[in-house]
Amino acid sequence: MVIARRSLLQGGAAFLTSPAISSPALAQQRGRARIGVLPTSGAGPMYLALERGYFAAEGLDAKIIKFDSAQPLAVSLAAGDLDFGATSLAVGFYNLAAQGVMRIIAAQGRDNAGFPNNGFVVSNKAWESGFRSYKDMAGRSVGISTLGSAPHYCVGLLADKYGVPMSKIDVQSLKTNPNIVATIAGERIDAGVMPSTFALSLTRNNQGKLLGWVGDESPWQLGAAYTTTKVANERGEDVRKFLRAYKKGMVDFADAFITADDKRKDGPTSEMVLAILSKHLDQPVELLRAGISYVDREARLDGPDIARQVAWYKAQGLLEGNVDVETLIDKRYAGLLP
Repeated sequence: MVIARRSLLQGGAAFLTSPAISSPALAQQRGRARIGVLPTSGAGPMYLALERGYFAAEGLDAKIIKFDSAQPLAVSLAAGDLDFGATSLAVGFYNLAAQGVMRIIAAQGRDNAGFPNNGFVVSNKAWESGFRSYKDMAGRSVGISTLGSAPHYCVGLLADKYGVPMSKIDVQSLKTNPNIVATIAGERIDAGVMPSTFALSLTRNNQGKLLGWVGDESPWQLGAAYTTTKVANERGEDVRKFLRAYKKGMVDFADAFITADDKRKDGPTSEMVLAILSKHLDQPVELLRAGISYVDREARLDGPDIARQVAWYKAQGLLEGNVDVETLIDKRYAGLLP
């Protein structure tokens, strides 16, 4: 894969900036943190770190840039247009990792039981024709954003659990989540896998039936915070500052929505946090409340699942080269689940 530079202004990328710097001299002392995210609740800790001044307190001039999918985000990071990314892991990222370009430095969201994240929605027409369980995927069409994406891996997890060969599933790349929604609503495809906000918008408008949440069936490491090998090696202090701020946002997010024993429950700060998410994600509060992602308070990674992802993409013929997971997870910065 050839790494191509892309302008961050293409595709309507939106910038969210930290408070203005008071003087040019101070500005020169501040580290730079251009952070790519997707517009999902999994980015909540990043928005909290920005809104509550955690990045500014670390001396980082932070900007959050929104992307429509993980692949162009990873390419922009590799090209130097970003300093950090925090989003779902996908084959584009792993192909760059195979070139030694990427390093994972912390966890983002995990697809865990009890936390609606990636939803499997069946069209009304397919439901009426008998598509009412994951075993019914054989011979059916299932829409995802792109091949090699997190939703594609979700289909693989479900297929493996229920003994359905991937070769028997007509996996269709529909490019974007809005396209998946429109295709299911128009009954031009049997089913689709998509983030919770999109899945819930379909079901609440009676345009499809929610078969279930992938995390309830097979929990996995959905997302991670990552940077380039160059940044990890040459800007270690900026990486540590970024992580200190980011982890404070993770704790705030967890305090708002997750109990000490990892159950989903609104806490005293949930309304304030939901208001921040609603502002940045342009989604109604109640829709966001119903689709809150799980995060580990210490931003620890599920290392075995990352290895499983690499092996699965390799088996699908989507991963070029080999990924050394031990090197990819940069243990100078990243912690692992026990």
